[in-house]
Amino acid sequence: MKKSNYKPPGTVELTTGPFHLPLEVDSELQTGRDNDRLIVILMNPTNQPLKATVKLGVCLQPNFRDFKDFNNKKVEVYSNIRETEIELGTFQIKPRTCTRIERNIPGAIGNEVNETNAIYRVSAKGDFRVSKFTCEPVRGLLEISVVAGSILNPVEPGLEQADPSTFFRFKDFVFYDGRR
Repeated sequence: MKKSNYKPPGTVELTTGPFHLPLEVDSELQTGRDNDRLIVILMNPTNQPLKATVKLGVCLQPNFRDFKDFNNKKVEVYSNIRETEIELGTFQIKPRTCTRIERNIPGAIGNEVNETNAIYRVSAKGDFRVSKFTCEPVRGLLEISVVAGSILNPVEPGLEQADPSTFFRFKDFVFYDGRR
């Protein structure tokens, strides 16, 4: 990658890229196994305050009327599903602390627009550090991770069971060069 793509801390944007948030954590058909909460974690391992703005992109699952008969086709394509961008906020993370951004998945909890079984993308812009040579995230400033899973009680923080297919470690994030 060319060095011209590199951006200094404070302007670095990282993303998970698109990922499917399955309806269920596993094959159990009991209450509390739906993927009904997403958690974004920002960690500041430094001795200085750092800042990041976090956004969530959501492409809802196709409408029921869009589903075709899979018995007659080998592949079904649902194209041009519009992404909705949701601002999760700008956060000032004090030295040697972490911030947890916990968001219930609408439709799994409550009567909002149903985001279950959707395509998600988490992106954050801020005081992250990337390699000047590979543009991969490296330690030294803010770190970020994402996980989703099931909850037992909607008013308690955290997850009852995490869905490993939705876990994005810091090193799984990719650099976004800002060209839109």
